[in-house]
Amino acid sequence: MNGGFELRRCNPDSDMDIIVGLEREIFRPSEQYTLGFINWLCRNCTNYSYIAFMDGKPVGYIISCIEGRSRGHVISVGGVLRDYRRMGIGGALMCRSICSMAERGIDHVILEVRVSNTPAITLYRKLGFDVNGVLRSYYNDGEDAYLMILEDDKFEALIRKCCSVAKQPP
Repeated sequence: MNGGFELRRCNPDSDMDIIVGLEREIFRPSEQYTLGFINWLCRNCTNYSYIAFMDGKPVGYIISCIEGRSRGHVISVGGVLRDYRRMGIGGALMCRSICSMAERGIDHVILEVRVSNTPAITLYRKLGFDVNGVLRSYYNDGEDAYLMILEDDKFEALIRKCCSVAKQPP
């Protein structure tokens, strides 16, 4: 990445068009979230959701929420535009989002990923996530998902590696 890279917290009042545009550009129609669901996510998960920009152009996003008191949930690693992949953007989005949730006291993170999405699975494993189960026919098109979890020592290692502030107690 170069000096033109920026991560900005998602603003639900002004960034909906950006996220919907990225969603349409990155995913097949059967994989896209509805506008209503994206709107709900952005409004309810703003503190942990980010958009990546390269030289002012939106190139990827992540939406995460805190569930209960201690679980972070990466709802959508909205991906990165094809021309900007393998540049560390996905990892930067994951780290920023997880760190913002850790500041609020989470002690583990979950996510779901298509079993066929090898690049994403590779990234998540590199960050310390482990497969915790298979969710049968999880996606609208019938594909299974892996439920992945980042917890315990691997969670703490990612926090030490990525975050400038230590995890706060709940």
